[in-house]
Amino acid sequence: MLLRDRPPAALVERVSPELVVAPELVIAEVEPPPPPGSADFQIQPVAPSESEAPSEARYELALQLQRGDTVEEMLDDVGVPDADRKEIADALKKLLKKNRLAVGETITLSLQTLPDAPDAPRVLSLLVRPRPEREYTITRNEDGSYAGEEKIYEVGPRIVRVATRRIGSLQESGLKAGAPAEAVAEFIKALSYDVDFQRELKSGQPFSLLLEQRVTSDGRVIHPGRLLAGELTLAKRTVTVIAFQPWGGVRQFYTPDGNSVVRAFLRTPMDASRISSGFGVRRHPILGYSAMHTGVDFAAPPGTPILAAGSGRVVTAGNNGGYGLYVALAHTAEIETAYAHMSRLGPGIKPGVPVRQGQVIGFVGSTGLSTGPHLHYEFHRHGRAVNPLTQRASLRARLMGKDLAKFQGLVRQYRTKLKTAPAIGSSD
Repeated sequence: MLLRDRPPAALVERVSPELVVAPELVIAEVEPPPPPGSADFQIQPVAPSESEAPSEARYELALQLQRGDTVEEMLDDVGVPDADRKEIADALKKLLKKNRLAVGETITLSLQTLPDAPDAPRVLSLLVRPRPEREYTITRNEDGSYAGEEKIYEVGPRIVRVATRRIGSLQESGLKAGAPAEAVAEFIKALSYDVDFQRELKSGQPFSLLLEQRVTSDGRVIHPGRLLAGELTLAKRTVTVIAFQPWGGVRQFYTPDGNSVVRAFLRTPMDASRISSGFGVRRHPILGYSAMHTGVDFAAPPGTPILAAGSGRVVTAGNNGGYGLYVALAHTAEIETAYAHMSRLGPGIKPGVPVRQGQVIGFVGSTGLSTGPHLHYEFHRHGRAVNPLTQRASLRARLMGKDLAKFQGLVRQYRTKLKTAPAIGSSD
């Protein structure tokens, strides 16, 4: 092999600054290697390294506690050895104390399969969270024993909003958008004192609900949200309701100027989609002759809740001829209201029991002489039927002094959050 690079400094003889003489290059004679033989093509066995040893697989398994099950039996079903099963069950029992896991509770296992016992997995940890704020974990220690730990999560409020549009009824639209049923019902009731659901509500109108949820520090929702405020945009106005509890009073809804939304009577007794028949003389759709229609018919889907228009006492609750399933309420010595063609009565509704304004007294149906699901609603003064839509009682309470000042601060805060709070559910 020829050396083409500069020779090392040790081989250079320094004779003068002007002349450098390189030594003579010598090429060594090297004997070529022998040709390969058959032995060179034999495959030699290689001992397995530690990295190629059989692996210990880890995986998770979620099990649901069935009726009659115990944790120990569940572990037996997946092949956990006897000694481990008993120790894990005992450790969990100490954590739970006298509490018991409910049927359907999810138990999450972290397991490891061992090469020498693939059908008897080792439990690395067991986790169960019977309540959102409490979590119990059983963990395997290095010495093979098991220890339990309880973790408590802090719970606090979180303000969120649901923003959507009315498609169908307000109730259906709110629930579809992800609002809790109780909050939607409160919103509808608060609006019903001032909004004519039949004349003012149109498809596509936007509305928003501001909710206060209860959540754990890791984001689990404990309560889906109580209603703080709501806003509905109508064709000619926007209606806003704000929840507030005055000093020494009860929590209720107010208009932004501090007036209670509560009136002596609701404008309409339910969230209906339209008036199907008004008050006055008409041709009866079944009997075929003209007669006085002594109420107003509200078309609505079967099962729509019907609300008591005012506080009072149940006079009648049961079948009443062509009225079908029927409820009559006495509110004062002068005023009664009646509700007909129900599919069923509300919980606890029977003659003689008191009812609160807005309480569910029944559900829309088509019983009696009826051509389809609707509510026939009557309003009586001194025993004579009058047009319910013209009866407007406007007695209201108003916030004053320190209550009003505190409320006005909430109004500013809630109106902002109705537009800026994190949105949940589906939106428009």
